[in-house]
Amino acid sequence: MAARPTITGRGTSLAHAFVHAIIPREVDVAAQIALYQAAGINERECVYCGALATDKDHLRGLVKAGRPSGHFHTTSNLVPSCGPCNQSKGAAPWKPWMLGQAKGSPTRKGVGDVQERIARLEVFERAAGAVNVMTNEALRDIVGAELWDRYWQHLDDLKALMIAAQREAQEIEAILSAYSAKTGSRGPR
Repeated sequence: MAARPTITGRGTSLAHAFVHAIIPREVDVAAQIALYQAAGINERECVYCGALATDKDHLRGLVKAGRPSGHFHTTSNLVPSCGPCNQSKGAAPWKPWMLGQAKGSPTRKGVGDVQERIARLEVFERAAGAVNVMTNEALRDIVGAELWDRYWQHLDDLKALMIAAQREAQEIEAILSAYSAKTGSRGPR
């Protein structure tokens, strides 16, 4: 039987939503295609494993420890990927993930041309140029401390509410389970 989903288990998804809501989204499709061509990347093929590309993955993750990583949704940070690779990689650094044994990594899947794929991504990074990574302190300075702090306080407040709701959910579930066992009830019909 699958484990019961928890309210608090959605905290990471919530943090990702908060980050995605504020980071710039600047993609020049023509420039992106030129970058792919310069690196020998087929936009219809997962850059990591060679399967059919169904997603665009952020080569450098957007979220780190529940806050912006300093990388944005930009032309130079998007590569074609399949869903399984995108989900497996998550926010991990791309090269160690590709070479590692994480479930779903190209090495673990036995992809035969991993080194060639790494070489293409290295060419892609060089062609894209230097990446300006902004620290959270720099982002806070740009936005203004008051607004920045208030925004992230909302996330912390929501997570605290999720913890309280999870406690109450466990209490309610225990009461309903006891009732069901006592009455032999199997729920609504």
